[in-house]
Amino acid sequence: MGARTWLAHTAYEYGRFLLGRNRAERAQADDLLGEAATLAAEIGMPTLLDRISARGEPAPRAVLPDGLTAREVQILALIARGLSNREIGRTLSISEHTAANHVRSILRKTSCANRTEAASYAHRHRLA
Repeated sequence: MGARTWLAHTAYEYGRFLLGRNRAERAQADDLLGEAATLAAEIGMPTLLDRISARGEPAPRAVLPDGLTAREVQILALIARGLSNREIGRTLSISEHTAANHVRSILRKTSCANRTEAASYAHRHRLA
C-alpha cells in the first residue's frame, strides 16, 4: 500500500508494547523503534521522533541520501506530488520564499536540473 506513515506508527507502538513485556523481547523492540525512527526521519514526522526520544531510547537517525535534511525530504515529497512553492508554503505553514529556498537546496544537493527531475529522484529513492 505504501502507507509509510502508518507503518512508522505501527512499528513504534509495537516496539513500545514489547518493551513493556519482558527483557527477552528487548532486541526486537529496539529494532522496531529503530525502524519507526528511520521512517519518521525519512518522511518528516518530528512528533513521532520526539516520542521515540522521550522514551529514553536512542532514536537512530536515518541516513538520508545526498545530505538532505528531514525537512528537505518532506518538501521533496510535496514536489513529487506536484505542489508549487506557494502550495508547499501553505501546507507546511512557511513562506513561499522559504519553500523556494528549500527547493533550491534540494536541487543543488541532488544535482537535479528542475522539479520534474527532483520528483523522479524522490520516487527512485522511495522518498515520495
